[in-house]
Amino acid sequence: MSIAKAHSLKQVYQMLNSGKYSEIELAFDVDADAFFQLSTEYCDDGAKITRHENHFVIKLKGLAIPALD
Repeated sequence: MSIAKAHSLKQVYQMLNSGKYSEIELAFDVDADAFFQLSTEYCDDGAKITRHENHFVIKLKGLAIPALD
């Protein structure tokens, strides 16, 4: 499966909450506050954040994150 690319923090949250993507590349400069907020919200539930080339990738391994409709 290919890695989906998000170009803003808003897009990252939309993609994570949609449940359609298991890997999302943060294809923008992430500031420290946003990085730690993402890691707190998702890594505590089993997600992994890794470095891929010049960007971070968040991988939702076996997580069921419901959409916020």
